[in-house]
Amino acid sequence: MRGTKSMVRFVTVLLALFTACSGRNDSSPSIPAQFAKMSFRPYEVIDKMQGGLVVGTYAVPDKWNAAGKVVWNYSECSYPYRISASIGAPDGSAWVESFPSEVFYWGEPRDTRTPIGGRSLGMIHKPNIGVQEALQRFVIGRYRARVKDLKILGFRTIPNLPTALGKPPVPGDSLAARVRYMADGHPVDEEFFCILGARDRIPYHGPLGTWYENHRVLGYVFSMGARDGKLDGLHPVLGFIIASYRPDPVWEQHRQQVQNYLNAEFNKNLARGYAQIAAAGALSRSISGNNDAMIRAMETQRASTSRTMDRINDNFDQYIRGTERMQDPYWGTSEQSYTNKYHWTDGSGSYQHSNDAGFNPNVGSNQKWQLMQSVK
Repeated sequence: MRGTKSMVRFVTVLLALFTACSGRNDSSPSIPAQFAKMSFRPYEVIDKMQGGLVVGTYAVPDKWNAAGKVVWNYSECSYPYRISASIGAPDGSAWVESFPSEVFYWGEPRDTRTPIGGRSLGMIHKPNIGVQEALQRFVIGRYRARVKDLKILGFRTIPNLPTALGKPPVPGDSLAARVRYMADGHPVDEEFFCILGARDRIPYHGPLGTWYENHRVLGYVFSMGARDGKLDGLHPVLGFIIASYRPDPVWEQHRQQVQNYLNAEFNKNLARGYAQIAAAGALSRSISGNNDAMIRAMETQRASTSRTMDRINDNFDQYIRGTERMQDPYWGTSEQSYTNKYHWTDGSGSYQHSNDAGFNPNVGSNQKWQLMQSVK
């Protein structure tokens, strides 16, 4: 019997690190200068299985299409959720795509119950996997297997992918791969990125001695693609879209609560004498039938975090739109452009804007103008 209880706890902590680091950044991402005239909107990835919570938010160019998905499988209690998203130009000429993370594991001595490449509790059994195999086999091979004339043009190492995206560094091996294929009669270039987290070797002690279980997490998995040789020119804006992702701490808190509940119930089933697979199956049936009740039980615990996140999301939305919210005697509040520092209103729906601290529209005017203050 593997040390399942400790294993589940470890993977929970490691995945939480990747989830939090995948987008959390106190400073807003900067829009590349050559795309400063582009208009962006916030797009929220929604977790429908967990009561419609917002998982995270991307900055998406106006008129571009966006779709996100979150899938939970409670029987895969070491890694029970998969998050993915795709954002693309309306004519299909360019896109970014974010793929689910993966967890690889292997035992010392070897786990003989799960075949190489098979899954156990949501993790993939793949001894001593390296980053190139992980990217080529479990990302490119999985998500682009059906495209026409697929060719891998090459791989290149990256010092640290999270750092390149303006995020906190994560120990591990970062890699990019460039591929080319045909789609709808167009040549396509696409680059895939990932980091395979550093190996963690966990000892377990029992009556038969000490054995080890190893884990590596594949995170920051995404691609940027474009048709007709245009990928290199679109790198700045596609990279900005990926780097703009900001996870929602309310969902992170809820995810951790669900994970803790899964761990506790799984270990209860083990204590009742269920084998590992049977314990996972019993867990899935129990929670799937009571999912709404579980969500309601957790709602009060996240109320204060939700109020805080409402304000953070509002600030991010304004950033994407290039606006700030001002006190306005006409509307109560109104959104004005960040491009001007001072905003004046006549209280009847008319505004004047300036970056000159000495400007006063009341001078020489028969109207009364009031300087508006930012809403904090």
